[in-house]
Amino acid sequence: MGPNRARQAVRWGLYALVLAVLVRVFLQRVDAVEAADLVLPAWWAIVAAVACFVLANEILVRAWMGLVRLGGGELRTSLARWVWSSTQLTRYTIGMAQVASRAVVARRHGMSRTSGAMTTLLEVIWYSCVNALVAVATVPWWLAGTGLTWAAWLAVVPGLVLALALVAPGAFVGLASWAGRLPLLRRIGGLASASDLEVTRRDTAVLTTAYLGNFTVRLLGFVALYVGIGGPTDAWGRVLGAFALGHLIGALAVFAPGGLGPREGVTAVVLAPLLPGGTILALVALTRLLELVAELLYAGMARLGHRSDAAPTRMSLGSSDGPSAPPRPDI
Repeated sequence: MGPNRARQAVRWGLYALVLAVLVRVFLQRVDAVEAADLVLPAWWAIVAAVACFVLANEILVRAWMGLVRLGGGELRTSLARWVWSSTQLTRYTIGMAQVASRAVVARRHGMSRTSGAMTTLLEVIWYSCVNALVAVATVPWWLAGTGLTWAAWLAVVPGLVLALALVAPGAFVGLASWAGRLPLLRRIGGLASASDLEVTRRDTAVLTTAYLGNFTVRLLGFVALYVGIGGPTDAWGRVLGAFALGHLIGALAVFAPGGLGPREGVTAVVLAPLLPGGTILALVALTRLLELVAELLYAGMARLGHRSDAAPTRMSLGSSDGPSAPPRPDI
């Protein structure tokens, strides 16, 4: 078997592994709902949630393209959608796997390894900081009776990081570079040396707005399911806090692939005063299931719309890994 065929076999093997993990998660969520003997939300709520989650993925892709441009690179929209979606799913195999996998896939399209990894790391940090900001802002509505005081204090730190991004963008990028030295990311060469990315306050304001947009659209999908499953409509502060805090803890729990478990657990604890235990189980299980469905749909649409570029895609982000590899026809 030649080297090209070997690489292709490994590539398809990785895809098969990701698919197997997703199928396993699907079955777990379906079993959980069936075990609770609960009726699913109305069809309109399910359709609305999936539509919101697909739209939120598009917002994340556009924000990631903005990060790429800050590094001096440029990607066609169809190619960016495919690179982002095909690597985003890998986070369900191991914590933060999307950072390393986007570094690998990006390199196949002429980008430096550091570019793919650093922009993804910034995306994760920005997304987590937005969730933290909302979680802290809604503390008065969700903290009482939950026993999650530690989570409230934990949310303060990313909230301060977001404030740092808006006030001192250079220090924010430097902090992201420092995060690249952590054991989980240390093996991805060049992350710690990528602090020369030039980001202005206007850039951080635009990107923060984009990630707030992503949060808002995902929240609307969650609210559709919450209302569709019979949740009370007189405690929106708690619902908002449950969604934000759950996503924050899920992002910070890097030991759990995709935040599976911690995110659902924290969300369930915050919503406990509002809904019966079985209903909460169904809600958090369906939310995760439909997010996975939306990601698969988005990846499928991205694959259909993807056409490989004949010319190299030039990118840089303070890379120390040498010249970028020439683009390949496909991944």
